[in-house]
Amino acid sequence: MTPLSDADLQNFIVRGYHVVQPMATADLHGELHRQVERVLATGNPGNSLIDRVPLLHQLFADPAVDAALTSILGPGYALCRHCHCHDLAPGNQAQNWHKDYPFGGNVRYHRPRYLLLLYYPHEVTPDMGPTALVPGTQYYMDDPDAEVEGLALTCAAGTVVITHYELWHRATANRSTRTRYMLKFLFTRTEEHMPKQRSQWMPTGRHAALYRTLWRWYGGQAPALRSHRSVAALQAALQDPDERVRIDAYYDLGALGAEGVPVLMAALKDESARRWQANLERGDFTNPSQLESPYGLAAAGAVAVPALIEALQDRDWWLRAGAASALGCMGAEAQEAATALAAALQDDSEWVCRNAADALSNMGQVSAVVPALTQALDDSRAMTPWSLSDAPLRENAAMALAKWRAPVAALQQARQQSNEYVRSWAEWALDRRF
Repeated sequence: MTPLSDADLQNFIVRGYHVVQPMATADLHGELHRQVERVLATGNPGNSLIDRVPLLHQLFADPAVDAALTSILGPGYALCRHCHCHDLAPGNQAQNWHKDYPFGGNVRYHRPRYLLLLYYPHEVTPDMGPTALVPGTQYYMDDPDAEVEGLALTCAAGTVVITHYELWHRATANRSTRTRYMLKFLFTRTEEHMPKQRSQWMPTGRHAALYRTLWRWYGGQAPALRSHRSVAALQAALQDPDERVRIDAYYDLGALGAEGVPVLMAALKDESARRWQANLERGDFTNPSQLESPYGLAAAGAVAVPALIEALQDRDWWLRAGAASALGCMGAEAQEAATALAAALQDDSEWVCRNAADALSNMGQVSAVVPALTQALDDSRAMTPWSLSDAPLRENAAMALAKWRAPVAALQQARQQSNEYVRSWAEWALDRRF
């Protein structure tokens, strides 16, 4: 099946979603609809949905679906353990705009490392409470205005909608007499390197530097342009009340490379101290290092790595955690920091440890730090749980080891864990090996 075109991928970067019509026949979607209804008659299976309806594997293997996932996530992407069937019964009212809880309680990334696959086994009409999206909001933490209508996903039976994990969405009110089903699955990138050469793209206007950064990350040609604003003006814009203005200023500073790094590091120090407590008090499992400066530092790339390694030794845990999150946002370009991040797995702060393990999972294989990640699988310190797991550090360590195709002994150790998410990463990796 043909992969997404450069134009399709650019549209995904801007809008945050892509609609797929699987090649499968209507018979498959009809049978999936019937099986889902039978399973839900005895209660929602939660993460056991695929175990109870194994026919779903035919949907995931559909050439059109696989081509879209490969185009956005790269080869070797993984289906995560978490999934859910949303059954919106007649009379149910609209939800509030929301993002799903941050995966692993980790930092939310702008770079598309996690996707939601939304599957509708039957036709969805306007009165059935279709899912609504707010295109382009995947880069924002501030929620959309309650009056925003969004884009309602009315669709034919069998439609798949792939969204950036961070796109704001909600269910609308079901005014029909039928239950609306939406099956939600989570997929993640496992390889950072994207060797494909893509066309040149020169976006302009709001978020142009952000889009150019992501396009270069995808292997595309997008020459960095200096902002028309001075460094002083960009620094002042970091205090603007409008989140969109701040994001643009951070990416514009990142586009300056070494010149922008001192300003970005000063912003990281200020922001991490100022925002960590409010992030924890949000009540939605937000990581204390959910900051904006790491995006600018990631855009700056390798020139920012030495300063971030130094910040991993700072006396304040919030700055150490923020530095780890910035390295995680950067991914493969930050491999120079792998040894320092491995040492940070033993930090006194759980958030430094968790962010370090998450960062390592984005870097590509660094065999020298496999022992430190393997040791983290047995870390028994109490951790702040997230919505789905009480072992977030061990889960991040297992994810990194799985992505790296670690030695079988390490994966077998993870497979013996009591936590289902840790086990699932080991099982996925072992299945790939044998």
